[in-house]
Amino acid sequence: MERWDLNKKRESWGWENKAPLKDGRFSREEVVAVGYRGKLCMVNVKGNAVKEGAVYDVELDKWEEMPQGMVAGWNGPAATMDEDAIYVIDEVKGRLSKYDGEKDCWEKVIELEQLKRAEQITAGRGKICAISAKGERIIVVDVRDKPAKFWEVAPPPGMEVVAVHVLPRMISRQH
Repeated sequence: MERWDLNKKRESWGWENKAPLKDGRFSREEVVAVGYRGKLCMVNVKGNAVKEGAVYDVELDKWEEMPQGMVAGWNGPAATMDEDAIYVIDEVKGRLSKYDGEKDCWEKVIELEQLKRAEQITAGRGKICAISAKGERIIVVDVRDKPAKFWEVAPPPGMEVVAVHVLPRMISRQH
């Protein structure tokens, strides 16, 4: 594990070594880490398969085992909302779930045919955006509403979506 600290002066920028993983269990395929309450959480296999999870505590610079409920329900692409809530889409069932850290379980938010085969998600401003159907669909779920509302955004004609991000709002100042 390495860290690039942008808070340092520019002339001091560089990679810093941090606590390494104990073994190579996370080297089988691409691993995506999500930030959650000051920690990085990751699993070693995508989708519905037997997997292991690990949690890196940024403040303590140490690795911990992932809670069993968290790893058991991590069955697809994941994203965090403001580092306070983790959402995951079960790409087989099309189920969007939110992790409850107190109960160590995943709670269903909504289940949609359109979320099946979800490949990537991102979260921000109360919404989850998912890419599915090999980049042919963008599904937006407003998780602030109860029950959650959703809609589909069409990609530009003849194009496929490869990534989706929620960018911060830019406020222009009038002088």
